[in-house]
Amino acid sequence: MSSRYIIEIDDSDSEVELIDITSRSTSTSSSTLRSEDENIKKRKRESTIEVISSDDDEENEEIRTQLRELSVQVESVSSKGKQKAASSSSSATTPSKRHKPRRSNQPSTSPSEHDQGRHHFQSQTVTGSQEYLKFRLTWVEDNVDIPTGKRITHNIDGFEEDCTKIHRKGFTHNDVQISVDDAIILPHHPPLYALIRSIFTLKFDDATIKDKHFAHVHYLKSPISNVNSSSRAGELFLRNAQCQDIPIKQIFKGKKLDFELIGGIKGMRRGNSKYFCQFVDQPSLSTIREPFFQDRFDGCDSCASRHQKHKFDNPYLVKTTLHLGGDEYHIYDFVAIDPKVRGRIFTIGQIQGWSTINGELMVRMRRLKRFGEVIGAKYNGFVSNHCLVVTDEYEDHSVKLIMSKLYVLPKEGDMQAFERHNSFFCFERITNPNNPNAICALQKPLRTCSPCLESAKQPHQDLEDCLRACRFTAADYYSGAGGFILPGLDIFDWVSAADTDKVACQTLHNLKRKAPRMTVHYGRISDIYQYTTSRDFRTDTPEAFPSSGSVFLMTGGPPCQGHSRVNHANNPSSGKIPDPRNDELWVMLAEVFRLRPYVVIIENVSAFKDDKVGNDSASREDNYGRAAMKELSQNGYACRLGIIDSRGYGTPQNRLRTFILGVKVGLPLPDFPAPTHASPKTTATVFKSEKNGNLKPFYLGQRATPGTGLHPAVTIKDAVSDFPAFEYLPPPGIPRIPRRPQIPVFEGGRDGQQGNHTRVGFAHRIPHASTPLNDYQKEKRGDATSVHDHYTSYVTDGAKKIIFASAREVKPQGCDRRAIGSEGFSTLLTNSSPGQKGTAVIHYSQDRKFTIAERKRAMGWPDWHRLAGTPLDQDRQTGNGVCFESVQAIYMALVKEIILPWWIEGGRPTENVFEKFKMDHP
Repeated sequence: MSSRYIIEIDDSDSEVELIDITSRSTSTSSSTLRSEDENIKKRKRESTIEVISSDDDEENEEIRTQLRELSVQVESVSSKGKQKAASSSSSATTPSKRHKPRRSNQPSTSPSEHDQGRHHFQSQTVTGSQEYLKFRLTWVEDNVDIPTGKRITHNIDGFEEDCTKIHRKGFTHNDVQISVDDAIILPHHPPLYALIRSIFTLKFDDATIKDKHFAHVHYLKSPISNVNSSSRAGELFLRNAQCQDIPIKQIFKGKKLDFELIGGIKGMRRGNSKYFCQFVDQPSLSTIREPFFQDRFDGCDSCASRHQKHKFDNPYLVKTTLHLGGDEYHIYDFVAIDPKVRGRIFTIGQIQGWSTINGELMVRMRRLKRFGEVIGAKYNGFVSNHCLVVTDEYEDHSVKLIMSKLYVLPKEGDMQAFERHNSFFCFERITNPNNPNAICALQKPLRTCSPCLESAKQPHQDLEDCLRACRFTAADYYSGAGGFILPGLDIFDWVSAADTDKVACQTLHNLKRKAPRMTVHYGRISDIYQYTTSRDFRTDTPEAFPSSGSVFLMTGGPPCQGHSRVNHANNPSSGKIPDPRNDELWVMLAEVFRLRPYVVIIENVSAFKDDKVGNDSASREDNYGRAAMKELSQNGYACRLGIIDSRGYGTPQNRLRTFILGVKVGLPLPDFPAPTHASPKTTATVFKSEKNGNLKPFYLGQRATPGTGLHPAVTIKDAVSDFPAFEYLPPPGIPRIPRRPQIPVFEGGRDGQQGNHTRVGFAHRIPHASTPLNDYQKEKRGDATSVHDHYTSYVTDGAKKIIFASAREVKPQGCDRRAIGSEGFSTLLTNSSPGQKGTAVIHYSQDRKFTIAERKRAMGWPDWHRLAGTPLDQDRQTGNGVCFESVQAIYMALVKEIILPWWIEGGRPTENVFEKFKMDHP
């Protein structure tokens, strides 16, 4: 072994060794900038450990405590060696050789002010005599896989020193080889587990400064001591956004683990090691994902995660171009601005220029308003949320409030070449903001950045071409009325659907004209699963589920009644036996692991992730949601969980549902799509922490203010105002409200001959009351000019009294409350009658409950969708359904992040596309 591979490291107190968790830097190996007051403190001749915490991990307090206690245990050496080390230390810190310190971009603050900021500096001084120790190590020879050195600066006592960063494959110390991807236990009680992501040497241009040797480590969660059925023995999880550069001599005091890193870019399977790691477990407990390794971050998932989260924190200008979050913004671009008020829609404007106010970079923009904001409530014509009107108002906003770039075209037809969500049209301007009628046509189209406009066309065209070519197969379970199938009819090739409800299966049969290859299975899912896995199973029989590996997407919503918060058996203090329907989750997961789809989506009520009463199957975890995630991760799926309110995606109903998205390891795990519509009732996803039970809320699309969105929320009136009016005949003694013009009246009670088949309202097709009044009505109606199911199920005398008496009170409560037309539907239940568990089931302006057609609009389902059975059956199917827009948004995220990139890279195939996908992803 050449002597150049053997070095000695002094353990001296001549220079401060830093342990940095820097949440905003793209690489923690670069220097940490400090204020002048802090530099003075660091020049003290003490061995100090400094910790800068990351706000990305909710469990930071625990790891901060561990890091404060972590220090190098020094051993005695001869006084001669001590004097030599001190002399070397003195020469190494000569200030005349150094650059001026580079100040942080953040203003200097007092300690009390700094503690309230994003980063919290904590330090601990090692007490006792400061003595020195030399360590001897041998570098493992480099190979072609190790990147060459790169130029950086490193902070020494507050001064920035130029140096070269030289990567190492590993080193040997005391006959123990430590390499990249090894795991170690650092000296601490309890032990601190870490994965080594890179090893490097800093060689300074100033020859008086000794080389410094570091390991970049990503911290691991400690293994669970009491291993139960929900955890794999020896499995360690990476902590999200928790990494550091630590001096190599820290590792000498630790212990190497019998460990292997599996999966990831190496695609390795587990061997015989005692410990292993495959996933990152998010602190919110909402995501178990594969780490993504990128060369520019030295292969550290933690650095990449922090960089991704904070990529919007440092916008800058190059001439007249703003660089923000990886995007460029130019003069005359159109942008959406976060209003910073929950429930408000984004402000839209055209960039006019840039300025700096109180040190903050600002955008100067000209306001554009939506047509609906300008014309007032008395307007009865068609209103499109994509129609804008130019104003003469100018505003300044922080550039950090820019949420996205928008595309404003001269005509509505021009929008077809762009993604509809963020494209608009404008051909008018308002001349008097106080007079909504003062609107005139533009003399010429608005100026725009032509290169940006042209560059936005190609991604949309690629997406359209991909959707036509890539109709990957899909199967749905616990299908109900087809809530998962309807949004995917133009995206996937549905080959299977199943449900235990015979009437629901009849509804699914009605969908076969839209999905001709779909087989509908009627029966218990567990029974069909047993048959499919039996020896008699044949892949060509229609009675069996699809064969293993034959579908891309599997969806399903196991029975939700047992998880609902209105089910008292879910209360641990109730003493009731948990609902046996809860265990259908394990049936669905068993089918997932048999079918092996590339993507699985599980939907249930929001209480699906609540802590439940333990039983033999559910005791694997405190709640079913987390248990399902653990099961998926242990069987080769990365997964994430989120609470989605359908109203935030364009459905006119406040309907909270838990979604679990699982993706086969090796494929990208998409984020849940950010809400597109403003919704003041937005809800956070909340899990209890694993240790202390603290709640850890988070919102989807966290960069924007919760509840905000680009488009206004769809209201009840927006959804159903084009349907013909009618109401029930009031009970004796209660007068009708005089109406002009008069509207039809129906008795409302149960017909003795028709029984449950009684239809109250228009039993047959009837023309719409008007042409479509907005985008939502236009989309749901399609080409239809009449409605076929504008009727309700019958109502009892008691329900009638609520409709005509209680609902007319000044402040009716709870289940007696009338809906408000300017708000969204309350969550639809399986029973539509007032006085039951549902709230606001009474029409906002007519004395009746909502019709089947209106309940379908509340779910976002198209008007052409025919529900089988009696009106009571149809009520049940809508109450058990899944909202259209939220599911469609998830589907499009799958296409954009999994299918589309593969399709483009694969040469845009048009034949046997799914077979080629399977060959590339065995």
